[in-house]
Amino acid sequence: MNTQDKPKSLQDIVKQRQQSNFVGREDQMNRFRHNLALPLEDNRRCFLFNVSGQGGVGKTTLLRQFRKIADEAKMISAYVDEAEKTIPEVMGHVAEELEQQGYKLTQFSDRYKVYCQKCQELETDPDAPQGFSAFVGKTVVKTGVRLARLAPLGGAVFDVVDGDALATQAGEWASYLAKKITNKDEVHLVKEPKEVLTPLFLQDISKIADKTPVILFFDTSERTGELLDNWLREIFENQHGKVSANILIIIASRQELEKNDWASYEGLIVRLPLEPFTEEEAQQYLTRKGITDKHIIEVILNLTGNLPLLIEMLADAHPNHPNQVIEPSNSAVKSFLRWIDDPKRRQVVLDAAIPRCLNRDVIAKLRTEEEADELFTWLKETSFVNERSDGWVYHDVVKTQMLCHKRLSSPQGWADIHGKLAEYYDSLRNDLQLEEENKQRDPSWQSHTLNVLYHKLCQSPQKNLLVALNEFLTALKNQPIFAQQYAAVMFQAGKDVDSAEVKYWGKQLASGLKAYKEKRYEDAMYNQALVYLALKQPAKARTCLVPAIKLATEHCKKDAKDWQNAFNLALYCLAAQYAQQADHLYHYALSKGASSESIGKAIQDLNDFLTVFPDHVQATSIQQLLQSLSN
Repeated sequence: MNTQDKPKSLQDIVKQRQQSNFVGREDQMNRFRHNLALPLEDNRRCFLFNVSGQGGVGKTTLLRQFRKIADEAKMISAYVDEAEKTIPEVMGHVAEELEQQGYKLTQFSDRYKVYCQKCQELETDPDAPQGFSAFVGKTVVKTGVRLARLAPLGGAVFDVVDGDALATQAGEWASYLAKKITNKDEVHLVKEPKEVLTPLFLQDISKIADKTPVILFFDTSERTGELLDNWLREIFENQHGKVSANILIIIASRQELEKNDWASYEGLIVRLPLEPFTEEEAQQYLTRKGITDKHIIEVILNLTGNLPLLIEMLADAHPNHPNQVIEPSNSAVKSFLRWIDDPKRRQVVLDAAIPRCLNRDVIAKLRTEEEADELFTWLKETSFVNERSDGWVYHDVVKTQMLCHKRLSSPQGWADIHGKLAEYYDSLRNDLQLEEENKQRDPSWQSHTLNVLYHKLCQSPQKNLLVALNEFLTALKNQPIFAQQYAAVMFQAGKDVDSAEVKYWGKQLASGLKAYKEKRYEDAMYNQALVYLALKQPAKARTCLVPAIKLATEHCKKDAKDWQNAFNLALYCLAAQYAQQADHLYHYALSKGASSESIGKAIQDLNDFLTVFPDHVQATSIQQLLQSLSN
């Protein structure tokens, strides 16, 4: 049967329409085509393209065009988006896409399968020692380091332990791992997956590239960009073995790759910063979409600032009637909603922005079973809903505007939908019927729990915040990687519901986890102490703060003019309710000529503290003192 006679899938039709409406970016596409045509030995040939620009400017759309060019040139390509959260997952997704095209990464795939199996076995084992999941994929904490004796245990628990206890815990982990996995190579694989898998990945993909050009597309977010940036530099630096020169890497990111970090390879990179459409490009695009009324075009350009995604969204509504023209002061989302004639579609496009991820079942919960198929199909055809490996999501730019419009225009409707979705994901979580000790290790349970967390915080921030903090502590003890995701979801919920307190806690919890990773143990323990203070557990808070105070005091003895450390020490004492010491330390730093920069940072730290403890009299007094001196 001729492949052209086969019926096209919905995705094929969506992709074809998106590409047929593409305008502009001619310089970027010509640069890409020209590079592909150059011999590998040509000094003008580049091996990495970095597409950068603000959200909605068209990075993903340009990557689609690049891939279309590669397909037409009979080149092999793979596309990775932000759904993959770790480097092993990124490599696994590339391998899966290439295998679907008939090119198997044999060595890598076999080893990656073992890695996934072993991780699953270990993470779901109820007999695993507490905090063991932090050990998987990481190096054991070395007990010989003095600071580690005051550090959070294994990255999982912010309790204070001595060197012997830490050594005992590490020994328990090692014994458990040796008992569960007898093969030394597999132990190394579980502990250092990136280091083991990357060379195999590069060897396999290089064998393919030696015969046919391979192009790897990485469409990143702020969360995944840094991870990929570091990994790609390691590859360029030959840390994982040689790689074929016939591989081209395209990475899209909001911020361009840091020039200082990539200085040694600048001659191999093409930087493509994207700007909004020119007026001519915007008009050309709207004309192709059948919008020719000059007044409507003018309104659209004023509403969107020529940002391609918003232009595309408004064009989807086909506003070609004079009575659809509205005042330019309205937002792009308001215009889009007004221009949709079908009331069911108008409602679902707004409500469907609320879930973190979309599928047909979620639409059925928002509307009805009878309407779900038709409405979900329509949503998938819009320009701002994109498919990922874990479902469909709104583009961030559109989602932000939709959520704001929904929350402000219908506060009760906002709360009702979040409540309904929280109940839905809670029921999915309960349907798993997991034993208590297995819950936090299960990926499906974790996913449903993050959705419950998000929707409850958005429904009623004040009511659910303390519950969320308690659950974070539980995750921290058992599944620190899950705790990182938990903090990120709290921060996102705070942004979406416009709650400064929830947003603060999400940021603060993530900062504490990052501080531990970077061995800034004082900051890590201070952040943990704040959680206990919020939960009205001052004794546990002080247990965290005592070693933080000790470390900061020791640093003060070594460098009395490190004003940032001096103010941090004062803050730790204030949080520990050592009022006299805190007051003395703040005044001492000021009397000795603390820098204006350090005073500004101290004011910000107190502002953050007062965000969650607004009635703290001493913090308010010291904040006012510092502000009076900084003016």
